[in-house]
Formats: sequence, C-alpha cells, structure tokens
Amino acid sequence: MDPFLRHYAYHSEYKLDAAVMRDAAKHFVGKHDFSAFANTSRNDRVPNPVKTILRFDVVEKGPLLRLEVEGSGFLYRQVRNMVALLLQVGRQAVPPDIVVRILESRDRKELAKYTLLLPPHGLSLETVKYNEEHLILPTDSPASSFGRHHSISKCKVLFV
Repeated sequence: MDPFLRHYAYHSEYKLDAAVMRDAAKHFVGKHDFSAFANTSRNDRVPNPVKTILRFDVVEKGPLLRLEVEGSGFLYRQVRNMVALLLQVGRQAVPPDIVVRILESRDRKELAKYTLLLPPHGLSLETVKYNEEHLILPTDSPASSFGRHHSISKCKVLFV
C-alpha cells in the first residue's frame, strides 16, 4: 500500500476480482429500497428509503480499484455498506447475486451476515447536482434572502 494513499484509499488484504465486482454492482443500478444498506439509527429523518442508482462503476487504475456511484440520493452509510458487500464479492467470499437477495430482504441484519462496516478511507463526495427548480427563491422572499445578495459594508480586523 502506498503510504501517501493510506488515508485516501482502503487497503484490501485480499486479491479482488474486479470483473465479478462489476457484475454485482449492476444489481444496485435502478430504483430500489435500500433499507438493508442503511444504518437505521441515523435514518429517522429520511422517510423514503427508495433511491435510484444511476451508475455504479468499478474502474481499474493499475493496482487500484475506483468505485464510482451516482444516484438520486443516499441513505446514511449506504455507499459504505454497498462497497463493503462488493469487497466480499470481489474476494469471492459470496456470489454476485447476493446483492439481489439483500436488496429484496430490506433488512440491515441480512447484510450484517455477510460483511462488516468499512472505515471511510477513500470515500469522498465529488459532485452534487441540484434540480434547478429547488434553487429558485419563493416570490415573496426578500432580495437579501439566503445571503444571495449580501454585501459587506464594514469590516473590522483585530491584531494582537
């Protein structure tokens, strides 16, 4: 493991089969109830566990694997749990179709039978795309609402 990547990549002790991981990742794509992949203790504010995964790519870059997920939204620790399962598939500890069975179960305990929680090493949010309609200010809001037209008239800087 490259020491400069230790905080930015997860190191697997096992050789991973990227092709098998790609096959399993295809099962995540589409509109599904991801209750089995969320940590429920933090999802009490998310009433709808149904999310749409637009793509889940497993890209080989030399000795590194890059897993890229794009979706309509994610539940708490959903991506970490999906990646944890894919690592088990990649080391051939479980078959790729296990993804379908766990999705259908909608039970976090079912996922826990096959994998443990991964640390956040390497997980990063790269972009957020907002629906433009959600960014339009209400017609009755003041012009300076939400800091959009904020200007600084005075500035004080203290030196010690």
